[in-house]
Formats: sequence, structure tokens, C-alpha cells
Amino acid sequence: MKRTILLFTIMALAAGMALPAAAMRPYKAPTQPVTVQADTVAIETPQVDTTFAELPAVDTVEIEVAEPEPVDIRPAPLKPGDCIGIFGISNYIDSTALLYGVSVFENWGLRVKFADNLFKKNGRYDGSLEERIKATQAMIDDPDIKAMISTRGGYGAAQVIPYLDLSPLLENPKWIVGYSDVTAMHMALNNMGIETLHGPMATRLEGDTTSVAFLHDALFGEAPGLSIPSNFYCNEGEATGRLVGGNLSLIYSLQGTPFALDMKDAILFIEDVGEDSYAIDRMMQNLLLSGKLDEIAGIIVGQFTDFDDYKGMDLSLPGIIYSKLRGRQIPIMYQIDAGHEWNAHKSAPNYSLYLGRRIHLKVDKDVAYFEYVD
Repeated sequence: MKRTILLFTIMALAAGMALPAAAMRPYKAPTQPVTVQADTVAIETPQVDTTFAELPAVDTVEIEVAEPEPVDIRPAPLKPGDCIGIFGISNYIDSTALLYGVSVFENWGLRVKFADNLFKKNGRYDGSLEERIKATQAMIDDPDIKAMISTRGGYGAAQVIPYLDLSPLLENPKWIVGYSDVTAMHMALNNMGIETLHGPMATRLEGDTTSVAFLHDALFGEAPGLSIPSNFYCNEGEATGRLVGGNLSLIYSLQGTPFALDMKDAILFIEDVGEDSYAIDRMMQNLLLSGKLDEIAGIIVGQFTDFDDYKGMDLSLPGIIYSKLRGRQIPIMYQIDAGHEWNAHKSAPNYSLYLGRRIHLKVDKDVAYFEYVD
């Protein structure tokens, strides 16, 4: 058979026939530059005087060129009388789920508006894709709304964000509040230099007075940083950078898209819920292979709720994280109360975090803490 193909090829070449595509080899560029012989013409170079007078001595001024600071667009703190919007771009909720949250916001002296798509069940979603896009955009464009607080997470934000015009928030920024699936919004806005608020959602406030108080302080003024006693899984070190991140599944799923998280010189915050150990390994491996873990200045690990160290027959959570860092000497603040823990057990608060804002992270043998530096 091989001889038959070879004979056909030789005959085809001899006859000037075109070979079938399957028989053709792909073009391979030459590894060495091709030399082309050409006629040359000699040009006589005139003689010139190459001596110069000694340059006069002059005073010199040393100018230090500073690196440009990253854009930091910060929404204004809320005040009584301001209007907030309750929006839903992910899973459906019914109206009763918002009763407590709305009462909290009204007790703070805020006016509340609902997005037009709320309570319009469409499968798992809070309305059709078109309804979610249109209603969310209307709240972004509404100058009366000073903050937008999500109803809940789940899935759906990644479907919506490609169709949103976020540019009005460059001139009139407003707080975007939520966690879980809302991480897609955090990533898109933080990449634009706009700060957001990773914190409790409108249906996740009842029975959690600590998180409610912290969210109030974050929206109305300056939420403090966080401090925990150092534990076995912390890694000592010190770094300053923008705090970015959120739900690891969302960070992973948007890699390779226009919304991939900018982690350059940043402090990465990660949390997740209901993922097997091998799935966490897969997500962290993606950040390793894509070079993202080479860019970060530090890591803050939040709540990994409903995580079984040995489900999936893999390493423990800290074992997975450290295996991907491979000895990088960066500070690690391990296990802060931010994430999904309320949703599962109401056993721990969900502290609000300013994403997109610069923090100073320091971990020593006794204490791990971060504080906002500007």
C-alpha cells in the first residue's frame, strides 16, 4: 500500500497534478534566513571631519519617574435618604425572601427600589436573559440609585455581563454588593478600576447581626480591616496591593475571557462552596498554569463551605493551595470569615470586603491581618 501511494505521488508530481490535501505536507518556515544573491553597486563615501569641540559642562537635574498609580474609582458612602437598588442576575427568589432584608435597609433610612425582573421565574433564573440584562442596565443607568445589592447567587451573572454597559459607573460609581455568582460583576468592575463590595446579599441577612453591622459600616463609611490569630496554615510575610477575587469557581470559569481577573501585584481573595477537593485542585491548577499565581503578591483564604478534604481522593484544602504555590514566598492569611458559611449553617459571619482597594497584608507568627491603606 505504501509503495502504491508513493508511486501515485511521484506520477502526480511528474504530470504537474495537484495532490489531494491529505497527501500534502504543511508549509514549514525555514529555520535559517534565506540569502538572496543580488548585484551590488559600490558607493564611494566622502571623507568627513569627525573631530568635535569639547562639550561645555552643564548642571544636570536628576528626575525620578514614578510609576502611574492604578485607577481607583470609589463610590461615595451612603447616607440616610439615599436610594439602593435590589437586583437579581442569577437564581430566582420569591418576594417573601426579601422581607427581612428590605426592613433592614429601611431601618437604615434608605429608600429601596426593585429591579423589574425580580420575581419573574424563568427556570432557575430570576427572569429571562433579556429581562435580567434590561433590568440590571436600568439600575446601572439610574442616577438616583447609589448602591446595588444582589438578591442571591447561584448561576447566571456570566450570561449577563457581556451585554451590560458598565461605562456609566466610571463617571457615577455606585456600590455593587454581593458574593458568590456576583463575583463576575466584581471582576468586570475591578478590572475597570472601580471598587465593589464583597458582602452579604439581600436574602442573607436574617439572624446574622454581625454581618449586618459590618455591611452597614462598609456602605456608610469605612469598614475596618480584619485580624485573626495566625494558624498553622498561615504563611509569614508582608505585601501591599489591590484586594481582588471572590468565588474561586467564577474566577476559574472566566479565565481566558475579556473578564479574566487582573491579578497583577494584587492580593488574591478566594472562597467557595460545595466543591470536591479535585475540583478545587483543577481550578488552582488553572491559575498556576496560566501564570496568574506568579503575578500575585499574597493570598487571603476565606470560607470553603461544605468542603470534604478527602472527597475526590485528593489533598486537604491547604495542601492543594500550597502545592500550587510551590514555595513562593508570599504572605498567606488563612481562613477569614468571608464567603458562604451563613448560607449553610449560620455559624459564622460574612464580613464585607472592599474589592479593588489597596490593602497592606501582614502575617507573622502571632497575628495575620490586613488594613486598607488608601
